[in-house]
Parts: sequence; structure tokens; C-alpha cells
Amino acid sequence: MMKKIVNFVLHLLNAYNDLKIKYKLIAIISIIMLVCLLFTIVGFQYAFKSYDEQIYRKSSQVLIMSSNQIEDELKNIEELSFNILKDNTLQTNLMKSKEEITNYEQYQIESEIWEKLTSYIGNEKYIQSIYLFDQYGREYRAGRDNSEKIDKYKSKLFKKSIAGDGSNVWVSFEDSSNLIYSTRQIKAYKNLSFELLATLVIEVNLDEIVKELPREWDGQEGGIIISNSERPFYLENSILNYEQLIFPIKNSQGYLIKKEKGRTFFITYSKSPYADWTYWNIIPFGAMFAKVTAMKYIVIIIFLLLYSGAIFLAIKFSKHITNPIEKLVSSMKSVQKGDFNIPESIKSNEYNFHNEVAILHNNFYMMIDRINELIKENYEKQLLIKDTEFKALQSQINPHFLYNTLESINWLAKINNQQKISNMVESLGYLLRNAISIKEDVITVREELEIVKHYVTIQKFRFEDRLNFEIEINEQEMDCIVPKLVVQPLVENSINYALETMIECCQIKVIVKKVKNDLHIIVEDNGIGMDKDHLENVMKGEYKSKGNGIGLKNIESRIKFVFGQEYGLTVESKLNVGTKVILVIPYRMRWEYA
Repeated sequence: MMKKIVNFVLHLLNAYNDLKIKYKLIAIISIIMLVCLLFTIVGFQYAFKSYDEQIYRKSSQVLIMSSNQIEDELKNIEELSFNILKDNTLQTNLMKSKEEITNYEQYQIESEIWEKLTSYIGNEKYIQSIYLFDQYGREYRAGRDNSEKIDKYKSKLFKKSIAGDGSNVWVSFEDSSNLIYSTRQIKAYKNLSFELLATLVIEVNLDEIVKELPREWDGQEGGIIISNSERPFYLENSILNYEQLIFPIKNSQGYLIKKEKGRTFFITYSKSPYADWTYWNIIPFGAMFAKVTAMKYIVIIIFLLLYSGAIFLAIKFSKHITNPIEKLVSSMKSVQKGDFNIPESIKSNEYNFHNEVAILHNNFYMMIDRINELIKENYEKQLLIKDTEFKALQSQINPHFLYNTLESINWLAKINNQQKISNMVESLGYLLRNAISIKEDVITVREELEIVKHYVTIQKFRFEDRLNFEIEINEQEMDCIVPKLVVQPLVENSINYALETMIECCQIKVIVKKVKNDLHIIVEDNGIGMDKDHLENVMKGEYKSKGNGIGLKNIESRIKFVFGQEYGLTVESKLNVGTKVILVIPYRMRWEYA
């Protein structure tokens, strides 16, 4: 079982991870709202439970107060019946009525008894009438005439009074739920004879007592019910079917909830030792919990509104995040297919913002722009390379013809014993062959110096004794690598700018030596040199060189391209002293470079 739960949770997590961001956001908000709702429901249940307990306590207190108030009034009436019992006037007149008397005397007795009973009934607003029945069946009454009912209940009332043996007994009847009767025997206490004189019956209106009780609710339904050990005998509201509401109870006090004809009632009860009665307070559940029910619906409505608002805001907010991301994904897919053309309208829209998504967009579009630039540059370079290769291919036609021509001149010079012409032609052919060869960009120092020697050989036939050329190098440096045609242009510059401007002999020297882990190639001459401003222009490439030779800037660029930015050349020159050009490259052998 545990394994299935774990697998189910993992399945949900995988499904969540596969969701789009906006759906994830909606799911998270929904979970948060549901958790909040759960906590709210738990809190409300706890609050409602506490509220129920408070209502029960309040209802119980009100019911106890009501029962006490009813019983206080009944005790007052009971005390009143005791006062009637011991009243001297009543005792005397009742004793006289037992004797043989005239009609006038009987009338006088009745008048005195009526006046006395009327005085008693006037002090109690809840008493409807007071009856006295003597031994001869004569009736003495004060208050409302209800003789018809009294005659109906007379025998039962007499039985209850006899059972009470002089003490007060409360009697109720089913067909008279709003009335209750206090009955007791009146006995002669003169000479302690305790002879039965009459039976006292006091008719009490319970409705009038109940009307003045405190209420904790307003409504037309519900009310107070009073029951004895046999049955309910008082019902405040006839709408209730009290016979179905009331059932045996175990505790002296409590509450219950009961449904009757589709209605729910909240019932509290309290058992009183006085007369062994039980008081019931019936409250319509709807009336009592109307506010609670309304609050439940309000909470549900508020939650639904908040949930709808949260989902709406989540969708609205997620669009601001996911829409740009979806556009970015769409652009990436286009780029993946080879389409690097992003509409300027999309770029301009995203460049207006400065949040994380906009920065992601901007960086992506900048990257695409840079890629487009690189593609364009690379395309142009490829075109240039193809064009160069094409021109080089075209130019190979003439060199072959020149090689053959120079070779013919060389053989003619040898046949005619013209050794100088032969040497010049051989050197020129060597230089021409190496100049147009594009097989290798890097050669050994030995090969580079060989090119320089052939070049100097030709120049010596031109300048004869005015050119003094010297090479200073150790054998171990001969196999070091150097970019092709970097020394010869420097020697050529020395001849162009030093030798040609001098009348006396020009000393040009090439020195190759190892300095720590670098190889220094120095070309120096004793020409007229340069001042500081002239030297600065030469280093910036702003000085126009003679002819179409390779400039210093070009040589330095080639060195940096091959070996790195930390290598290159420096120029030292003093006016009327000479010029020294120093090439610095890494000390590497041919096999190390390969």
C-alpha cells in the first residue's frame, strides 16, 4: 500500500514537472487556496463547536433562570394558598357554614368569603380564580368564572388534595395546557381538631408567567415546554408536536438536536426537584444558527471570489512570463532550423523592458545578431579566400613561364661563362619561387635566412661594396620556427631607407639569439635613422612605405596571429645613428610546432 502511494506521488510530481509554467502557477495557487480553505474549514468547525457549546451554556442558563422564575412565582402562589388555609376569617366562616344557619347568614358567609378570596387574588396577577368547596359541596369563588372546567376536573382535584393531606399539590390536565391548578385541603386548626373544612383550588395561568421570561432569540416558533414524570403538561407554542419532541432523558441537564417535519430544533432541558418537573427550551435551529449559516455561505462565496480572482491574476501574470518565453522558444526553434532573421518588431518590444525574461530575450537576440555578423564576416572571408585562391591560380601561369625563362637565361650565362649573371638569375628564381609558394606559413630560421641570403646576393650585384651584410647565429637556433618572410622585408627596409640614402658603406646585420624562452631576431643598420615623431608614425602604420613591400604593421600582425598577442616587434632608432628592429617570437623547434 505504501509503495502504491509513493508511486502515485511520484507520478503526480512527474506530471507536474511536465506542465507548462502557467499551468504550474495555476496548480500551485489552487493548492495554496485549497490548503487555506482546509485550514479555514477546520478553524470554522472549531469555532462552530465552541459556538455550539456557548449556545448550549447560554440556553441552559436562560432555561434555568426561566425555571427558577416560574418556580418562584409558583412558590408565591403556594405560599398564598398556605395563607388562605390559615386565614381566621375563612376558618371562622367555614366553621359556621357547617352549622344550621339561615339563608341570610349563609349569604353573609358567602359575601365575607368572596371578599377575602378577592383580596388574595388581587395581589397575584397570574391567578385567574380561587375556588373553595366545603363539605356540603357549596362552591365559593373569586375571579374569572371557569366553573365548567372546574366541574370537569373536580373529582380529580379532590383526589389529589386528599393525597396531599393538607400540603399543596400542583395538578395539570392535557386539554388545558395553559392552566395549572394548585389544590390542598383546608382543615380546622382551632383546638387542633384538624377537621376538614374545605378543598382549595387555585387556577394559575402559566402563559402569563412564561411571557415575562427572558428570551435569547426572536421568532414565532419554539418555546418553553414543561413536563412531569408522566407527560408534558405545558406547551408554550402549539405549532410544535411536543409529544414527538420529548423523550426520556438520562441527565438532569443537557441539550439535543431533533428534526421534526423537515425542521431542525435545538433543545435544552433542565430537570428541577421542585414538583419533579422537567423544563424544555425549544429553539428553531434555523433561527438560532441563521448567522452561522449565513457566515458559512459568505465564507464559501468569498473563497470562490478569491479563488476566481487568484486564478485570473495567475493567468494574467503567467502570460507576462510565459508569452515572452514562448516567443523566445519559437525564435529558438526558427534558429534551430537555420532561420537567423528575427523580426525587428519582436526585438523592439522586448528591449523596452528590464526584467529577467526581457534580459534573456535581449541576450538571445544580441547573440543572434552577433552570429549573423560572424556569418557575414566568415562569408566575406570565404569569398575573399576563394577570390585570392582564384587569383593565385591565375598567377601561377606566369611564374612557370618566368621560371623557364630564368632557367634558360641561367644556362646561357653559364655557357658564356657569365657567372655573375648566373648567380643573380638563380637567386632571383629562388626568391620568386619562395615568394609565391603558399604551402607553409611557418618555416625554419634556416629557410628564412636562405631567402635573405639570396635577396642580399641580388642586392650586392646592384650596390657592390656599398653593402656589407652579416648574419650572427648559433647552429641550435637554425631549426627554430619563424613566420615566413618576416626577416627579408626587414632587410629590404634597411636597404631602402638606410643604404639608398647613404654614400658610404652601409652595415646591415641580422642577429638571431635565444633570450630565456623566446627567440629574438634583430635586424640593424647604421643608416640615417629616425626621429621620435617619425618612428611613432611608422609604428602606427601611418607612414607610407616605398613600393609595394610588406610593412612593419603587417609583420607584427602575422606574428601575433601565429604566436599570440604577447609577441611582436619593436623598433629602436636614433637620428644619424641607425635603426634596430627586434622580432620576439617563442623559442620552438620545428618538431615541437608540428
